[in-house]
Formats: sequence, structure tokens, C-alpha cells
Amino acid sequence: MKPFASFFGLPIGISFTAWAIVGLTRLLFEKIKKITTPVTNKRLKYKASDIAVVIAAHNEEIVIRRCIQALKQSLKPRQIYVVSDGSNDRTYMRARLEGCHASALNPGRGKARALKYLFQRYNLFTKYKFIFIVDADTRIDKDFVKNALPLFEDPQVGVIFGAVRISWQQHIIPKLSYYYISYRERLSRSLQYFLAYGQTWKYTNVNYVIPGFATIYKSKILKQLEIDTPGLLIEDFNLAFQVHRKKICKIGFATSSIGWDQHPDNLFDYWKQVRRWNIGFFQTVKKNGVWPSFFWLTLLIFSLEVGINSLFILILPLVLFLKTLPLITSVHPIFAGINSFYQSFDVFGYLSSWDILFGTFIFDYIFTIIMAYVVRKPQLLFYGLFFFFMHYITSLILLSSIIPGFFGKSAGRWTSPKRYKN
Repeated sequence: MKPFASFFGLPIGISFTAWAIVGLTRLLFEKIKKITTPVTNKRLKYKASDIAVVIAAHNEEIVIRRCIQALKQSLKPRQIYVVSDGSNDRTYMRARLEGCHASALNPGRGKARALKYLFQRYNLFTKYKFIFIVDADTRIDKDFVKNALPLFEDPQVGVIFGAVRISWQQHIIPKLSYYYISYRERLSRSLQYFLAYGQTWKYTNVNYVIPGFATIYKSKILKQLEIDTPGLLIEDFNLAFQVHRKKICKIGFATSSIGWDQHPDNLFDYWKQVRRWNIGFFQTVKKNGVWPSFFWLTLLIFSLEVGINSLFILILPLVLFLKTLPLITSVHPIFAGINSFYQSFDVFGYLSSWDILFGTFIFDYIFTIIMAYVVRKPQLLFYGLFFFFMHYITSLILLSSIIPGFFGKSAGRWTSPKRYKN
């Protein structure tokens, strides 16, 4: 299998293809089941009043009120619990204006420990059947809870996460900020459609991460998990690993439960956020170790493919230079010498220039065209012409995160990307 470079360093290989097929199989299976299953007016076991929402916010005064207002479309203010974790702005006061429970921690403890503070202070595991963890910059759709709760009717399902959507303003003139946002838009949708949907089917259930932006846990499940494991930068991967290792429950994906999120619109914030996620993943692997399971088999294959592709993307400029050497040997004797030396081993001889052009650029742009149509964002057609730069940056972030991920520790504190009113 040639290590073709693709979006976000993801390979067009075993993992991507396999999970896309599994996802398609699941879609067909559930459509057939829906057609053949008689419609009944079965009374649901759970209701919205069974849920407590918890939000850990650090310097989120710009977005916190919109987050709470969105939640109040489906839940009562008394069900919403906000903790301002080490904020030096008006996050706490703005949360209080919405009539919900608001607390302030100074100094901050980090997201995971701040959430645990809310669990303990308000005795949430006893008072509520579900804990809904929401990021401060997320605006959940008014039907999020209504669409998610029926999935808990399956007693094996203990966690449900929603589908992320990125806040997007329609525009005609290209903007640099939307170059970064559009890259993440394509990536986010791709991961949901071609990986998460297949991986969260009840017959597979190997999802590697429980996204923290909008996720509902059964209280009895979350109580069994260590959300504040010391030394980890983020808790999203660690919670998923614990669920799979302890075989506590199945993780569900509510595709019709939408949460509108904000993403970095500049290179500095993008670098910080993605590096934080990557380091958190490697820390989680080190903390939990490897155990014989289908989960780890699929994760290992996926990780190897992503790693190989990231390495390939980083050395691609060198590969392209070596491929052009025969054309420039007459320019200067040094090029002839380099070409002679390279031809003695030519490790990339199996790759033609067409292979590189198609696998790295053309196929990637074809995929962008498809995603632009699916998400109804024609601007992707322009931004997608320049996505290779972001592939390169993302691959660099990934590989540079391995050492700090396996050998570094963290207090779990974070600084959010630049926020804007949504």
C-alpha cells in the first residue's frame, strides 16, 4: 500500500476504507430496520428533567451567555451548573445573569478537576440520572436532548455524544481566518461521516475518543470513570479508553443531536489546540497501556497509518526535489552529484510523479469537492486548493507531540482559542 497523503494526514488505506464501509452498512441496516419495524407510541423511560448540565469555563465571557441560552431552550436554568475556572474576566458574572448555578474557582484547577468540583458540590450523581458535559463555546440545538435520550433506551449504551457543526458566516470574498475554519470543517465532517459513525455502531463500538464539547453520560457510568486522572492534558481520550478497557458500556453517536462549535481562525490558536489534543492522546496511551482487544487492534492500525502518512507529508518536499534532480543536473555540477548519489538507493523509486500528484493533491481536492457539496459550503472549493499547507502543519504538530506526550505531564489547565460572538 503506497502511503498516499490525504486530509489531516489520514490515509486512504485500511482504516479509512474499512470504517467507511462499516458506516454504510450501518446506515442501510438501520434504514431497513426503520422500514420493517412497526411504529409504536412507546413511552420513553427518560426525560429532559433527568439531566444536569455541567460547564467548566476559563475566560469565556464572550460566549458563555449564548451557550447557556441555547441550553435553556430544552432545559431549565436550575439544571445548568457553571464553574468559572480561574477566570480573570466576567465569565462568572455573565453566567449568573442567566439564572443558573454558578461557581468560581481561584486559582483554577483545570477542566477535569473543575467538573469534578461541580459533581461533588451539588451531589449531581445522586440528584440526576444523566450528566451533560458541554463546552463553554458550544451552542446546542434545541432538539439535541430530545434526539439523544431515546438512544439510552438501549441498556448497553452509557454515553452519547452529538455531531459537531462549525459556526460559519456566509461570505463571498475569501478570508484567511476562514481558510483555517474551512480546513477544520472538512476534517470534522469527514471524521464524523467516515470514522465515528461506523465505530460507534453497537456491533463494533471502538470509538477512540468521547468528544467533550457536548456529551451526555449516564450518571452511574460517569461515576465509575476517573475524569481527573493526574498528568493528562485533556480527558476526552482517557474517558473513552477507560470505557473500553473496563467494558463498562457502549458509546453512542447521536447524529441528529447538533452542537455548534467555534474553531481556531488563526495559525497560532490552531497549533496550540491541535498540539494539546495530540499530546493528550499520547499521554492517554502511556497511562492506560495496551490490552488485547478489537479496540486496540483498530487503534493500532489507524495510528500507524496516520503516523506513516504524517511522516510522508513532512518529507514530501524532499521527495519532490529528488524527483526533479534528473531535470536540473545540467544547471550545476552539485545537482548531478546529488542525483548520482540518490540513484544508488532511490527509496522512492516506486513512486512516480503522477502517484505523488494524484495521491497528494488531486484525490485530496476531489474529496474537497464532494465535501463542499455535502455540507453546502461552496467556499471550500477555493480554500481546498491550498489545504496541503495545513496538512503539512498538522503532520508537523502530530510528530512533534510524541515526545512531550509520552514523557511530559500536565496540570490539565488550558487557554481557549480566540472567541468571537456567535
